[in-house]
Amino acid sequence: MSGSTRTIRTRQGDAAVAALPRLALLLPLVVLLLGCASTGVRDGVVGGDGAGPPTPSAGVPAVSPLPAAVPSGSATPAPTRARASRAPVVPQYRATVPPVAPERPVPARFVASSIGVDLPVVKTGVADDGRMQLPETNQEVAWYAYGSRPGDAAGTTVLAAHVDTRTEGLGPFARLRQLRRGAELAVTDAAGRTRRYTVTAVDDVPKSRVSVDQLFRQDGPATLRVLTCGGPFSRQTGYRDNIVVSAEPR
Repeated sequence: MSGSTRTIRTRQGDAAVAALPRLALLLPLVVLLLGCASTGVRDGVVGGDGAGPPTPSAGVPAVSPLPAAVPSGSATPAPTRARASRAPVVPQYRATVPPVAPERPVPARFVASSIGVDLPVVKTGVADDGRMQLPETNQEVAWYAYGSRPGDAAGTTVLAAHVDTRTEGLGPFARLRQLRRGAELAVTDAAGRTRRYTVTAVDDVPKSRVSVDQLFRQDGPATLRVLTCGGPFSRQTGYRDNIVVSAEPR
């Protein structure tokens, strides 16, 4: 067939096409296949459609470009590893944690020897009506646990007790009004250490005029305040006043 002529019929008419060698007829097919393969990898993105690389989704790494084809018969070059980036050097410092001061022991006993008062101290907080909570008996002294402790460098240590109860009558704190300036008070804590105070004032203050912010201070000079009820008594409203004894550390 190498020297013959082949006639092909079409709807438009006959056209004469020169016969080519069989190898020449296969060449366009090979080129076509290579062309399709070249669209399969574009710009390093597998499965591209020729429209350019898609934008990588968040958290999905882009595919690395494929290495160039190696001619047949030549040595295969060793793959080149990307140099790993070195992590930045983070300076390290040794932290110095300040020592935590040990918590002071709670007060355990209150003594006002000049008026014959010697009573145990119990820890209390706030009652349901918003006032300082007191023991049921007038034979115990309450220490307000949200305030300062004896020996603290600042703030007010508050102690209080009932002046009387219905079942016990008048208690030892009924004699607080008898204290005089310069009298000594002593508070012994749970560890057995005793701290002594000097009375600076004894005041009879109407409850409506008591400054809670001043009475329960957590700053300012270290102060001891000892309280009980006083003044006129009403069966409807109770005692009108507070007896407030102020003292400073010796």
